[in-house]
Amino acid sequence: MWLVGFIRRHGWWLLPELIVVAVLATVAAYLSGNAFQDQLSNRAQVELERLTPAQLELYDMQHAHAGGGQAKVVCTAESFGTEPAGAKRIEDVKVIYAQFLCALVQKGTPWDYASRSSGPAVITLGDPPAVQIAASGLGYRDRVQAIIPDDLEGRALAGFKDRGRPSELLLRYRQAAG
Repeated sequence: MWLVGFIRRHGWWLLPELIVVAVLATVAAYLSGNAFQDQLSNRAQVELERLTPAQLELYDMQHAHAGGGQAKVVCTAESFGTEPAGAKRIEDVKVIYAQFLCALVQKGTPWDYASRSSGPAVITLGDPPAVQIAASGLGYRDRVQAIIPDDLEGRALAGFKDRGRPSELLLRYRQAAG
């Protein structure tokens, strides 16, 4: 009984400390969740940058080589889902659903004139990895809905959540285009 009385009289400090511990645990959980999302997004970006301009529907290669230099694909990506849906480690992920924006870099070509492609992508992490992108044009929305699970369709058609990702791509493009 004396312990209960002691805590009532002197335990006032316990509540603020418990609140601080709860806040720190929440922040740690949030940051680790973002770290996983960043890993997924970075992996999606790597796989997208391995594609040819033709696979990304970025202008035809004849135009890409007209400037005399080798064209390079630069991309950014933002993951919005995985298979399995509850994966917590990149090693457990079989498919990444990501929003992407890619540009074809040609020396001396300003961003405004660069060939670009964007939209949702399905990246299957196999050996070798495979990327599926809905072809642009009439019926695009139907093609997106055909490759994206129903519960992720809204997010797939919503664009980037993190507006900093396209801005970072613009900086990378400008550095590469010189």
